[in-house]
Amino acid sequence: MLPESFLHFVWRYQYFNTSTLELVSGDRLNITKTGNLNHLAGPDFKEAQVDIEGMQWYGSVEIHVKASDWYVHKHQDDPNYDNVILHVVWENDKQVLNSEGNPIPTLELKGLLKPMVLERYQSLIDSEDPIPCARHLNNTKSITRLSMLERALVERVEEKSNGFDSILEANAHNWEESAYQWLAKGFGFKTNANNMLRLAQSVPLKVLTKHSNQLFQIEALLFGQAGFLDVDVSDEYAYQLQKEYRFLKAKYELKQKIGYNEWHFSKVRPANYPTIRIAQLAALVITYPHIFSFFSEIENRKEALDKLDVLQSDYWCTHYAIDKKLSKRLGGLTKKSKENIIVNTAIPFFAALAKYKDDSAYLDRALNLLSSMKAESNHITELWKSLGWNVSSAFDSQGLIQLHNAYCLPKKCIECNIGISLVRNPVTDHA
Repeated sequence: MLPESFLHFVWRYQYFNTSTLELVSGDRLNITKTGNLNHLAGPDFKEAQVDIEGMQWYGSVEIHVKASDWYVHKHQDDPNYDNVILHVVWENDKQVLNSEGNPIPTLELKGLLKPMVLERYQSLIDSEDPIPCARHLNNTKSITRLSMLERALVERVEEKSNGFDSILEANAHNWEESAYQWLAKGFGFKTNANNMLRLAQSVPLKVLTKHSNQLFQIEALLFGQAGFLDVDVSDEYAYQLQKEYRFLKAKYELKQKIGYNEWHFSKVRPANYPTIRIAQLAALVITYPHIFSFFSEIENRKEALDKLDVLQSDYWCTHYAIDKKLSKRLGGLTKKSKENIIVNTAIPFFAALAKYKDDSAYLDRALNLLSSMKAESNHITELWKSLGWNVSSAFDSQGLIQLHNAYCLPKKCIECNIGISLVRNPVTDHA
């Protein structure tokens, strides 16, 4: 069965025989204007114009695979569909009535499609290659590929920024508090991200900033709320940390403490243990108490790396847990870890700020940051490289990861600029 997105494509570009069109009722149809694709709720195409038996109609066009989908989607109960002047379907399996009980003019596309368009589309969908257009990719124009790369990249960045949007909404649009919680989540990386977010939510930034020149007290608050002080201790630092936490917890009436066993240590190197990340977060909060400015004032890659060049306290350079020493002294965040935070935390923050302020300059800054950073290397980027795609920066790798995951895997070729160009234009098989 053809997907609805393919029928949108067919209607939009009129890839069917339009010379002698008839509705299922037998009435003559002429299409004056296909309308504008609607990405919001309501009919698929708005501001369309058609001629039915010499009478001009202005309104919306709704497209379905089967006519009965009108009722499956419950359009009969939605007043947004009262102005539909044409129902375009692949298969007319049921008569559809409007809210007044009259049949909606219906055009059935089955049998009208231009054969080569359907064949080219089907060849992409039937492809067994991980990237469906692999055999024909080099037949597309470079500008088509690059425009799709940027589109996919922006989608990826904006999708990641949705996580920040959720935090911002939960904090009643308090940007300072939200930036702090978002940064804490970033310091958890994949393994402990949600626990780090919960930790930050349990210790408000306004509490930490009251101790902005006392790293020990910030560590007591964070490690205590994280549950890492619920152990018997033998060294003086840990004992004092416990004592300080008990006092501060009572003073600020802190709740929502995380249990020690909720943290993930398995298959994690000591340098990435949550204890070390908490200590590094504490050091960063001491250095940059205004977390919103920490993010928003980043102009380039060097500045971002420099800002993340913080070192945890001496105790956490030599211990990986309370009372447990390391055999080798730890440094601060590695370059790889810093770049991970830039890509997955700072850049989505800029995308969220761009949406909130309606200022594309912040999004441009995010994309420029990615362009200046080294590309990731994984099985997805290697796939694209094998097809001759130059993957030279994080701009390329992040965009290609999104392109693969959001379009190639689900075979949404007809929603991709590259796939559309291959369906629209004949290609020569170079395989």
